[in-house]
Amino acid sequence: MSKEERLQMWRALSTLFLDTEIDDETYKYIARTIKESNYSIQDAENILWYEVYPVLEKNLKSVAGVWDGWSDTWLLQNLNISNKQGPIHGDRSIIKEIKRCWSHVEKSKG
Repeated sequence: MSKEERLQMWRALSTLFLDTEIDDETYKYIARTIKESNYSIQDAENILWYEVYPVLEKNLKSVAGVWDGWSDTWLLQNLNISNKQGPIHGDRSIIKEIKRCWSHVEKSKG
């Protein structure tokens, strides 16, 4: 799997890290992206935690974080495909918020 093939998933999952309010349409967009991809919901969750979260978590800590999205070029240059598994490290409040958001994505996949 190439980074270019992963890009659509990265683009969708990165919306959880924007400095904006996340609404139902965002959750539905992510769920639809997963459904239309070749990834299972578990694959998508692993991509979220081990590829997107480690790089974009810091945006949620920033006073003036990115709110309008990252370019495809930026995502391709900064995110990497990972087969890592195991504990998730970082700010507990951000982990809790992303887990809450992910539960909404899972509910929207139907």
